[in-house]
Amino acid sequence: MGNSEQLAYCAAHHLPQNATQQWLHLQDYPLPYFVDMRHHTPYPQPIGNAQVLLEATLDCTDLVLVAPLYWYSLPVHAKHYLDYWSAWLRTPNLDFREQMRRKTLWSIVVSSGDQSETNPLEQSLMLTANYLRMTWGGLLYGTGSRPNDIQDDKQALERAKVFFQGNKSSPEKPSVLMPRMKISPQD
Repeated sequence: MGNSEQLAYCAAHHLPQNATQQWLHLQDYPLPYFVDMRHHTPYPQPIGNAQVLLEATLDCTDLVLVAPLYWYSLPVHAKHYLDYWSAWLRTPNLDFREQMRRKTLWSIVVSSGDQSETNPLEQSLMLTANYLRMTWGGLLYGTGSRPNDIQDDKQALERAKVFFQGNKSSPEKPSVLMPRMKISPQD
């Protein structure tokens, strides 16, 4: 288990006991290469892994992206997943934008650098949340590079305990999509 995932489990441990969690590792759900067709033809209904990820995304109340920081951004699996949101916005009869507006987007990131290096990632996710009229829950940052380094970041581990309490819409059923990330179903 990587540092980001360890920090996410620490944060999730402090959710209410009745909170439902569904952890999906995006690497376990590879998606076909994304082709931007928005100016040419409607997108087809998702199938296979795209359908699994779409259903998990729509079923959650809170979406928590958990990942190490790679070049001031998300790893490729997470970015690829977010690219698919563009298709789902344009898939007939899906109403993706309307279904996303009731959700909260969170991120948990670990990096060996300074927290300021997460600013481009955080801004990107905030813009994503704003574009879809989602609530931005916030970003939890921890320091680590080598396996289990996060265990030495006592401040991050303390912040994790109250991370989901920092927003009025604290997750009831968080879903974690991971490159490592997380997703959870709604009632």
